[in-house]
Amino acid sequence: MKRFFVVMFALFIVLPAIADAGSVTSKYDVTIGGYVKMDLGWGSQNTGPDYSAAVRGSMPNNQNRYSEYGNLFAYAGETRLSMLIKGPDAWGAKTGAFVEGDFRGASVGTTAGVFELRHAYMRFNWAQASLLIGQTWNDWGYIPSFYIIGNGDLNPMGRGARQPQVRFTYDINKSWSFFAGIFSPYNTLAGTATASAQNDSARSLLPHFMGEVTWKTDSCGKIGTFPLRFSLGGFYGKEKKTYSNATNTRWNDDSVNSWTVALKGYIPIIPEKKGNKAGAFGFTGAAYMGQNNGLYYTSGPTASYDSALNANAAYYSAAAPFNYGGWGQLSYYFTDNVWINGIYGTFSNNFSPNTFRAVGANAIRTNQHMIANVLWDINPAIRFGLEYARMMTGYAAYGPGTAGTDAAGATNLDRSGTQDSVRVAAWYFF
Repeated sequence: MKRFFVVMFALFIVLPAIADAGSVTSKYDVTIGGYVKMDLGWGSQNTGPDYSAAVRGSMPNNQNRYSEYGNLFAYAGETRLSMLIKGPDAWGAKTGAFVEGDFRGASVGTTAGVFELRHAYMRFNWAQASLLIGQTWNDWGYIPSFYIIGNGDLNPMGRGARQPQVRFTYDINKSWSFFAGIFSPYNTLAGTATASAQNDSARSLLPHFMGEVTWKTDSCGKIGTFPLRFSLGGFYGKEKKTYSNATNTRWNDDSVNSWTVALKGYIPIIPEKKGNKAGAFGFTGAAYMGQNNGLYYTSGPTASYDSALNANAAYYSAAAPFNYGGWGQLSYYFTDNVWINGIYGTFSNNFSPNTFRAVGANAIRTNQHMIANVLWDINPAIRFGLEYARMMTGYAAYGPGTAGTDAAGATNLDRSGTQDSVRVAAWYFF
């Protein structure tokens, strides 16, 4: 009898859950999507799967453990979940929203496995115009035609960044369009710039302003959804850097410019034929230059030692290093669903290593990515990929405790590191 009551109690708990399975509803049209992704790979340095730069190499009598030992990794943190919502019309526009997150945890203390926000925006679409409000890619410089397996690849080269924004887009005609908007100049998901805290490294009374002009045409054919196109855009804003003395009893501030100009494009050198990409060959890429844009590109440190201000190393003066870089990709399709990509990305920060030796030894001066991969779409739901990547990174100065110095005439001044990695990945789209 006791066993009977235990079984009945379990059924009372389980049956409601079974009855509700698949019955998630909304008063609007909601589509759930995303993918499951699994990576398995090896790196010549002891870094994880979500890398974007190489660590310093070892030096005589001073080995870097993270450079001396490689690492095997397995990773499913890039798995994504999303919801696409279609709602009622407003102001003569079709309305909708999109929400997406993944499990990288990149903005939550680099805690892999933690679900975090990627996109969350609403949209109003008219015949020739659209209004976007929320968080998504800053479109200047961003072009989603790259094919990479490692999520961190090309991040420092201007692949794009997601920020809260308000953006208005207008299609002048079939070939020309533009957008203009404002966006948050700070990372609102990490560090001290959270929803309940001020940004402790930079303050601004105004959002950053952005815009872009695009020209495109399908008269030369296309590959997938990408016709011949070019865009020129960028952003501008001002930030106030604040620094205290050693006892936090006095503060200094300096205003610095923050700006970037970016050119991006796609060229279907050999376009697809009648919807079949076999034999198609395309080029895509972006290039940029800017100043004080570390949120969107890997910039240099924003403070430099100034002995005129502070003989006791208590104050720093603001510095906004100029930087430039970009990436390019060649893609060739063997069949409609098997293709290869060769990618090169680079950037440089234009600052003196001596200037930043005191506070910016770990600042990256240069970074290069060389990537080759092959991708195979088994069907619309399943994709496999194999990728080789080499990263070559140069730093501003030695870190604490390293052998050698930055003094004139010193030897062994190699401040660089190189990492090679190989990874395979499998996606299941739904």
